Amino acid sequence: MCQNYSLSTFKFHDNTKDHFGRSKSLGVVERLDTDRLQIDFTIRNDSLVHKEESKKIVAKPNKCKIPEDVRFPLCSFKVKSFPDSWNPKCHGGKHRVDLDDRCSVIQYLSEVEAWCPVLPWRHDQDPFKPSVSQSQAKIRTDVSELLQQLADDRYAWMRIRITETWPQWVEAVKELAIRKGISGRKKKKIVLYMGSLEFNFKIFMEAFSGGVLGELSQWSDVMSALYILGHDLVITSDRNDLPNIITPPDSDGCASKVLNDRLDLILTDIIGVAKLGDASGPHQSRYRCKIRILDSFGSDAEFNFDFYKENIPGGRSVWGNLNLLLPQFMTMYPHSPDNSFIGFAVPNKKHLLQTTVTRIRTKALVYGKMPHFWEESELREYEVPDYIVNHGIVNITTLLSLFQSSKVFVGLGMPFEGPAALEALANGCFFINPKFTPAYDRLNHGFFAGKPMDRKITSQNPYAEVFIGMPFVQTVDIENQVEVEEAVKNILESKATPHLPYEFTVLGMLERLNAYVEYQDFCRPNDWPPIKELKTAISKDGQSCVFTCLDKGLVCEPTFFPSINTQDALKRAEMPCNLSTIEPRDSILAPSMNTADSTCMLQSETLLFSCRAAKPGVVRVCPCRSYRKEQVALCESCLGS
Repeated sequence: MCQNYSLSTFKFHDNTKDHFGRSKSLGVVERLDTDRLQIDFTIRNDSLVHKEESKKIVAKPNKCKIPEDVRFPLCSFKVKSFPDSWNPKCHGGKHRVDLDDRCSVIQYLSEVEAWCPVLPWRHDQDPFKPSVSQSQAKIRTDVSELLQQLADDRYAWMRIRITETWPQWVEAVKELAIRKGISGRKKKKIVLYMGSLEFNFKIFMEAFSGGVLGELSQWSDVMSALYILGHDLVITSDRNDLPNIITPPDSDGCASKVLNDRLDLILTDIIGVAKLGDASGPHQSRYRCKIRILDSFGSDAEFNFDFYKENIPGGRSVWGNLNLLLPQFMTMYPHSPDNSFIGFAVPNKKHLLQTTVTRIRTKALVYGKMPHFWEESELREYEVPDYIVNHGIVNITTLLSLFQSSKVFVGLGMPFEGPAALEALANGCFFINPKFTPAYDRLNHGFFAGKPMDRKITSQNPYAEVFIGMPFVQTVDIENQVEVEEAVKNILESKATPHLPYEFTVLGMLERLNAYVEYQDFCRPNDWPPIKELKTAISKDGQSCVFTCLDKGLVCEPTFFPSINTQDALKRAEMPCNLSTIEPRDSILAPSMNTADSTCMLQSETLLFSCRAAKPGVVRVCPCRSYRKEQVALCESCLGS
């Protein structure tokens, strides 16, 4: 059996109004009672510094302040709405929550259901405190155990991709160990639940007959990377397995204070989130911060936040409303800095390349794996000449050989943002990239209508168009014969060798995914990306933070927004605000200034921080950071060097 390519030559409805500046000192919380001890704490940079203890018992506070923490954006809403969800059996009987005592309510909502950060004087009861017995992760180069987990017939295509690319993963992890010194890492228990593939089972079944391969490729590469890095993987695409993987509710239907699954991370997709919510019940809050969603096209803030009040062009999306932090969504391409870029790995065959680069390439390879791709192309109007070879369904080895014997790879416009263009570039082939005029979006193309994002898709592969570009990528109107002929002429005259950006190599993906697993944490306080990377920038009128940062050779970093969402930050940025009229608002544009009257606004809803948002008449305050060359997901100091 071979990998096939067709060629011719849990839903959460909550709201909150909280924000928390990670780098802001919140001062001292004094004389807080545990009924046993008097303890003073200083909270600084999201860390707890224990100052002193005494055996003096002091009166319990009558009322606790609702804690603010960007990692728990729904805390305020949950505390205020707790009476509406009151369950006498679970809350009153089992967990002894006193509805009239806010401290008791917050204690429950932080230690049993994790909607809130744990109260400072009860930090020992933090459900997310790391295990002290965690073993070290060790590199594994024997792939047999991973393949055994994928023994079911549905995973046949994935097994073949993993097997055929495995030597490149072994080579990459050895190089990564030399470059970065990846010893001393903690072994994580990671669930990979492919919920969308269960829902759309034909993706498995059609893998060998020209079906969708992007998702299968990405899942296969994520598995390969995590496995070779030495982590403990639990893999499934069956929702019936979930009760045996996560901790379901107790037999009485109530939440348990102790979960026994010892999970560190959950990689899933948007449908998988809903199924995890169904299986976990009242424990769903304990898993939210551990979730990472493989989201091919990305999610924007206004779709993610269930209670966004402004009008959305094209309406809301059924794939939105999850109320997660935007960096928890992990995309196939670096579409938006609001989301995390996880990507995929592009294989190549160095030994084949070495024997073919000296030959003169004159062939063009046209990629159209589904009949309707050809039907929507102007090429359908021409008879196929005798010198055209229909290669049909081929495996990845044949595909790479075809790339390396061809000069030009021609797209037909679909599939959108797939991996084939980068696979061609990696193997020495130029790419003719169909341009879309006007750009496709959720208003003018049915494929994007339901997506939880409002990006403008300017070509079949916008990443290749923007980040690789000429001469290797010729983005043209594929129906304009003059443009196409000029592109082919440019390619034939070029002496350059096409180049694959480092972030899409096997080594680049391995480095990036290792960094995410090691440093990215939405459950516990952490300083990653390091706050020292923060560089504040002011946008032009109507400009997004994406382009504001790019203009300075930087990228927008959404996790830094809370640190600039203050009046002091506006002053330091020398924004000409009317400080007396600064108002907090639920807006994807905040923090920002209205140019008409110099009124500034701060963000009152953590889940609406957005790098991509822009509007004429609005100047934005933007958090930027550096990035590594051809590894945009990582800043210059993100790996400690």
